[in-house]
Amino acid sequence: MGESKKNSEVYINELEEKIVDLSLRLKGKTSELNSVRESNTKSIGKLIHNLRNPVGVIFSFTDMILEDLEEYTPEKLEKHLQIIKNSASFSLELLTIVAKYSQLQSPNLTYSFQSLNYTELVNDILNEFNAISVEKNIKIEREFSKNPISLTIDVTEFAVSLRNIINNAFRYSNNNTTIKITIKENLNTVETIIIDEGIGISEDNLPAIFNEFFVVNTYSEDKQKCIGLGLAITNKIIQDHKGTISVTSLINKGTQIKIILPKK
Repeated sequence: MGESKKNSEVYINELEEKIVDLSLRLKGKTSELNSVRESNTKSIGKLIHNLRNPVGVIFSFTDMILEDLEEYTPEKLEKHLQIIKNSASFSLELLTIVAKYSQLQSPNLTYSFQSLNYTELVNDILNEFNAISVEKNIKIEREFSKNPISLTIDVTEFAVSLRNIINNAFRYSNNNTTIKITIKENLNTVETIIIDEGIGISEDNLPAIFNEFFVVNTYSEDKQKCIGLGLAITNKIIQDHKGTISVTSLINKGTQIKIILPKK
């Protein structure tokens, strides 16, 4: 009888421990879901705020054209249609970027990792910027071995992060400057360093540049409106690859971004 009571107490204790463990796990999941919900609510609010102006521009100029169509010269019509097109283009870009950011916040997000030649990937992405390099007379310096460097990453997603960084380097660089990309292979890590000679980021703004919808300069050198999600997306993808990203910068001197990825 005593042995049975003892076994019952052990069983009850084990059951209580399991209940406590499940309770803590449930609390953790609830907190995670609340965080995602809060992030999505914030993103929707920012999305509405950022869409209000371009959609308003589209509506206003469309209304003007419809009201005075007979008075429009071909030149004036072309000018106003271009304004509508630019506003629509920005709106579509914003929706695409916000959708991507929301996807990356999902608890069900999965990556498709594969081993590849990392230097080849970086070269391919750099080649995508040849046209703007010629247009702005920006020299691209590559400093990495021609030998393959093997990394295990999600090619599609990680390429997004690299494009965001390189695109920023070009957008915020003046004509006749240099962008340097260095890849260093260490014992357990691979470093990618992107250095530009652009407008730079102030010391006060540096801590916030990975925050969603944070915009240092509303417009880039090419007068494109900035959304403020590119670096937030980049940071999330790199973190999900167990890597780190750091930024140093000086106003009117340029910016250095360093990505460190573990070898797998």
